[in-house]
Amino acid sequence: MKFSLAVVASLFLAAQAAALPAEAEAAQQNPCPRPRSAVPFYRAYHPGYINHFYTTSNPEWQSTIGLGYIHETPAANVFATQEPSTVPLIRLFNPSRTNHFYTTSEREANRATREGYTREGIAAYIFDKQVCGSQPLFRLLNAGTVDHLYTTSWEERKKALKEGYTSEDVAGYVFAA
Repeated sequence: MKFSLAVVASLFLAAQAAALPAEAEAAQQNPCPRPRSAVPFYRAYHPGYINHFYTTSNPEWQSTIGLGYIHETPAANVFATQEPSTVPLIRLFNPSRTNHFYTTSEREANRATREGYTREGIAAYIFDKQVCGSQPLFRLLNAGTVDHLYTTSWEERKKALKEGYTSEDVAGYVFAA
């Protein structure tokens, strides 16, 4: 009886040990982070400056009220830290234009800094390809007011296009808010 229990216990432990590398390998092959680890990409709008602002930080978002911003619904769900298959979404600000600009492209970020923008760090992490059930984060620009708008809503995109914004294609891919 003791021998049988020892054999069963040994087989159980061997199966557990064999499963660990298989689980680790599966995690490496799965490019999708857990959607529930995504956080809101808060959005605020300043009507005087005509500037949209986005952040994953609720305290930072709350602090925009004192600066004259109006809170809007979150633009999307994104990641506050690097996750599998995500890339940094760089936040830049141009004080002379009072415009925030977000991009995943180092080349665009470098060009923007030559045009007077200052890097403010990484705003979020997003997908650069449509994977894991993500959807496009549309990037639009109103050149007259120098305001960038980011949205996942096709309807909001259409409305913005009618109001003078032009499409700058897709900033990346995110989860719906």
